Amino acid sequence: MSTLRRLVPALAVLSAAGLALTGCESTSGGSQAGGSDTFTVCTNSPYPPFEFEKDGKIVGFDMSLGDEIAKDLGREKNVVQANFETLESGAALDTDQCDAAISGITITDARKQSVDFSKPYFNDQIALLTTKDSGIRGFDSVGDKTVGVQQATSGEQFAKDKHLKTQQFEDVELMFQSLESGGVQAVSGNISTLSKRAKDNPDLEVVQTVDTNENLGVAVKKGNTEILDSVNKTLDRITRDGTMDKMKKEWMGL
Repeated sequence: MSTLRRLVPALAVLSAAGLALTGCESTSGGSQAGGSDTFTVCTNSPYPPFEFEKDGKIVGFDMSLGDEIAKDLGREKNVVQANFETLESGAALDTDQCDAAISGITITDARKQSVDFSKPYFNDQIALLTTKDSGIRGFDSVGDKTVGVQQATSGEQFAKDKHLKTQQFEDVELMFQSLESGGVQAVSGNISTLSKRAKDNPDLEVVQTVDTNENLGVAVKKGNTEILDSVNKTLDRITRDGTMDKMKKEWMGL
């Protein structure tokens, strides 16, 4: 679910590299970007289904994408955990902590001032999830029923813009449990998260999606055309050969 920390532009680029990269740590050896044998990815986990920890390893849609890019480069993927602000500001890339930032980053004009973006790899539309017997067929038919939203997310903002009655949740799992137990009658959020829940629970369904132009991209250091071209070539390949569709099905149930 796309949180506002991923939607709003950075207020400022942090000037001191030591401060900017506070919180970065390698999950596989700590090698910096630019090495001939590794493709180093910065990410900010957890942010399921894009990146989250499972069995001591960061996995998810973005990590599978990183695997494909590394494979095409003939390198081993290395993952570095970083504060999200250092990704959108470009600080982690500018100080060569990683070759690319793959972390559910929404492409915005403001962020383009600090980093170069790949082609969009996912359009994370707003969706409405409800039970099949709720009678709700879309945002306009919610009426006075309560919509669950994760706090500080684009799903919450969209529901508020629709003047719907909402109930906030800090944890997405608690929000889903409330829907399944009848505490709320629908959930507003991003399709990447809601579609997987609908697939896992046959009593739930996504009844509407709305394109809010929330396109996600891979960020690279300004002027790093070598990596950017490689990323775009991989995106073209996995779109063409069906790998992208397999990844969406595996991680999002789409």
